[in-house]
Amino acid sequence: MLIPCIEGGDAVKNVLFVLPFLGYTGADRVIFTLLNNLDRTKIKPFLLVHSDKEEKSGLIKYLKDDVTVISLGINGRISRNLHRIIYGMRKNIKLYNIDTVLISDGTSNASISPFLFLFGDAKIIARESNLPSLFETKKVVRFLYKNFYSNYDRIIVQSNDMYDDLTKQMNISRDKIVKINNPLDYDFIISKSQEKSAYEMPSNKINLLAIGRLTYQKGFDLLLEGISKLKNDKYHLTLVGQGEDDMKLRDICKRLDIISKVTFIDKTDNPYALMKQADVFISSSRWEGYPNVVIEALACGLPVVANDYPGGINEIINDSNGYICDIRNDLEENLESALKLRNVSYDKKKIDVIFRAYEDTIIS
Repeated sequence: MLIPCIEGGDAVKNVLFVLPFLGYTGADRVIFTLLNNLDRTKIKPFLLVHSDKEEKSGLIKYLKDDVTVISLGINGRISRNLHRIIYGMRKNIKLYNIDTVLISDGTSNASISPFLFLFGDAKIIARESNLPSLFETKKVVRFLYKNFYSNYDRIIVQSNDMYDDLTKQMNISRDKIVKINNPLDYDFIISKSQEKSAYEMPSNKINLLAIGRLTYQKGFDLLLEGISKLKNDKYHLTLVGQGEDDMKLRDICKRLDIISKVTFIDKTDNPYALMKQADVFISSSRWEGYPNVVIEALACGLPVVANDYPGGINEIINDSNGYICDIRNDLEENLESALKLRNVSYDKKKIDVIFRAYEDTIIS
């Protein structure tokens, strides 16, 4: 969906979006949505990724033809390739006469923040995607947040919790920050949800779905404990994701004797087709920046049961679309309540407002 043009606006701005990859993480899908849907009478989009290889940047093939894609051909860690990333950004900012740069990766944002002066007159925006006080454990990254992050012209956050985290824990100036919820490409999501999935959920079960990186942050260990306490054998969990906790989570399933109740899927290029099959979506995180997968699930008509965590979940979930609880101890009663919900949806009126807020922040 293209946002209608506002007559009398300024000239079209060349805008460069920068992130390591354009894959299937929540943060990546947000940038994908912006690239495809921002108003072309205001913004000409460019994408710069560290690598455009299919296994890491699978969403590139779904971008609209007018998005210019630039790959730096970098596959290693940011810390080891920082000079190449900065050089590549500087080179392409000059080459394409870029007016605004939007960087969307917390660690990259922090690492680049001392060197923004190298990018000339371009406006530089950081889009934060997590709660850095919880997510960033390295002292050097936290130092960069506290001492250089305010170098950005603007910093976009998605939730009140993220705003508080940056201002109170990372000493970021309040006047640098603007809060904009994550956008959705509703038509794209609904279209993909109608496709046949490569995976079939058991038709004789009440199907629960959880999607995310298999890491401590996502709280899947808590969810598995909750699953083990379910008295109703009708429930089945499909868990989609990759990460360092893969074997740990499988071992938990063995220890709790719930192997038959859980299916692991390492990855899918169409999570929406799985959402269409599921009965309830589970968000079990310990914290989030703003859980994009939750609003995508709502767009697919799925009720949500979420753990009680900081990071915007309380700005999304209400009595008409889901429940927030202690996922480890109170899962079953909240699942039963969620299954009674009808006509779950995402308010499409918010979508245009969010795109316009991004356009205004990028252009002004």
